[in-house]
Amino acid sequence: MVTKAKNALGNNKYFDPKMGLAGGTFMATIVFFINFDHGIVPGLIAASKQGLYTFLAGGAMMRICENLASYFSSDAIALLLAVLVPGIIAVSLTYLVHSLKGTPEPFNSTIPTMILGPMGFFWWGLRKRKQLKTIRD
Repeated sequence: MVTKAKNALGNNKYFDPKMGLAGGTFMATIVFFINFDHGIVPGLIAASKQGLYTFLAGGAMMRICENLASYFSSDAIALLLAVLVPGIIAVSLTYLVHSLKGTPEPFNSTIPTMILGPMGFFWWGLRKRKQLKTIRD
């Protein structure tokens, strides 16, 4: 019998499909409007890349954030790493995806991730630290 890998909060260790879907839908909408002035097709191409990328990478990044937030005993270290590690990965990968052919404004399409990513990771990390403390108490 094969058991699924679970983290300290009892969730799948590698991927968060709900957060991936929510993030993918939200970010695709933003990127569509950033690129819309280049035409509907280029806007849809950029939005599609962002949506698929955010579903896959965002689901993994949120789980990395959760794993780091629940791994360390120090609140400060856990939150710092839960924001920095997935934040750097997310921004780098987003720029790389948009630098590939098809996105008219690759840097501008990365700005929402630069701003919203760290804020989202901080919120998620805090939430998961609180859940961990509730479980342990």
